[in-house]
Amino acid sequence: MVGSRNLMNSIWFGEKNTLSQAEIKENLLKSHTERDILFNLIELYKIGDFTQKPLLIQLMNGTKDEAVLNLCIRVFLAIATHDDLRDSNNLRFLSKGTEETIDTFASAAITSLSLEVVPYLLALLADWNDIDDTAIIIKDSLDFFLDYEAEIGEEVTVEKIGNYYAKYCNDNDPESYYFQQNLAFPGDLAQKLVQRAMCAAHNEEPLKMELIPSLLSILTGEKVPGDYRTIMNASYYKKMMEYIDNLSIKNWEKGQKYFYGYKL
Repeated sequence: MVGSRNLMNSIWFGEKNTLSQAEIKENLLKSHTERDILFNLIELYKIGDFTQKPLLIQLMNGTKDEAVLNLCIRVFLAIATHDDLRDSNNLRFLSKGTEETIDTFASAAITSLSLEVVPYLLALLADWNDIDDTAIIIKDSLDFFLDYEAEIGEEVTVEKIGNYYAKYCNDNDPESYYFQQNLAFPGDLAQKLVQRAMCAAHNEEPLKMELIPSLLSILTGEKVPGDYRTIMNASYYKKMMEYIDNLSIKNWEKGQKYFYGYKL
């Protein structure tokens, strides 16, 4: 999920800092580089202030720095609402994207949890179908949302997937947020994490789970104590259970989307 030129190469966007909203805004005004602007924007979003989302979109569509663009894409998809995705002006960068840009967008698209991202993936698949690695990433993301391969097969045209998507939207609620084919809910992700952690701890093997620890950390603002390579032993398993217990006392709503614990 991570491009070669990446800022913030982590499963999430880091701990919240201790600055006040006013201090972060002051830092933003004083920012001289695109990277400083982006890092300060992320700090604002972590405290639930999304008023500067247009500035992120402007930066994402204007930057010439691939590393800045890749991080902008990841942040945008993590905080984007259905309405943000419905406005194709917000995603102008896709029309001139490099292979790496498209790979970043296609793999991060699943973190949007929104069916509104699917039309972009379909358009990209039509454009990039002959670039094998990129086409695979795009198809994986489409399948993540729609599970179309099980229904209509792997080797199908973009048009067929598009028709399947239209039917899928009629059968589901496009105003809700989804993880795979279920309403997005941190509790369900936590349950999957526990099941995997239990198996891994039983054999003292690595967690080997990438997406769920990352997504849970970003949705809740509480970092999962372990990543893909973490060898699960008794003490790590205990940390994992404490983490899950801490999440379970909070009020999460099914089908809603969160960023660092704030409902979007």
